[in-house]
Order: sequence, then structure tokens, then C-alpha cells
Amino acid sequence: MLAKGFSTPELGHPALPSDPSWFPLPVGWEVLGVILSMLLLGTVLVFSARYRRNRWRREAQKLLPQQSVDDWMVMIKRVLLVQHSRETVSQWHTPEQLLAQTSLDAELQVQMCRRYCQPDNQLDTRTNAQVATQLRQWLESLPHV
Repeated sequence: MLAKGFSTPELGHPALPSDPSWFPLPVGWEVLGVILSMLLLGTVLVFSARYRRNRWRREAQKLLPQQSVDDWMVMIKRVLLVQHSRETVSQWHTPEQLLAQTSLDAELQVQMCRRYCQPDNQLDTRTNAQVATQLRQWLESLPHV
């Protein structure tokens, strides 16, 4: 028999250990912090390198509201020099050969070739807007360098 005041533990509900923690150990936090900071640094470096490499595209888009055909041709040649080697671009002597590398309509190419290096090399506002729109689309379609 049991002595007075002695109680038996309840066997139906045994004492269980505490639940495991979902958080890593203190050393794990440091390792996780280093890994996350390296991933963040790598992401920042990739995006900043892409931003710097696409500087030519941003500068070309700033030059889009130009008015003279000569300015358009200078911009097109500079963009082509970014995309192709100097030896390749130097073989395109005529404006027809340069404009063939763009996605301009044939009618706009003819008008630009006719007015290139002429005293009156200004396009009317409607044609100028068409050239700007098509060159913007061409710039956006070019691959990243």
C-alpha cells in the first residue's frame, strides 16, 4: 500500500518533451545572414552591370526627338557601332546600307536617303514622329550587349 500523501502520476497523459524549434541554432542565423547578404550583393551587382551596359540605349532614346536627317543617321551609326564590330560598320558606306540594318519602313528609308547631306534635311513633323516611333521600337528590340 501507498503511504499517506503519495500520489501516482497519471499514466494516461505522460509528460512529453517540448516541440522542436523551427528556427536555426545561433550559428545557423549567422550562416543564413552571410548567405542572404551574398545573394543580395550578387543581385545588386548583376543589375548595376546591366544598367551600365544599357547606357547606350538610354542615351539613344534621349536623342529620339531630333529633327534633321543627318542627326538621325549619326545616332543610327552610333547604335550600330555598339551592336556590331567597327570593321563591319565601316563597310556600310551609303545611307541605304545603314538604314537597311534598322526596322524603318521602306518609304521612310527612301525619304531619309533623299534628304541625307542636303541643305534642306528637315523632315515634316508627322514623318519625324513616325521615324522616332519606329526607331524607338528598333532600339527596344535590339539585344542586350
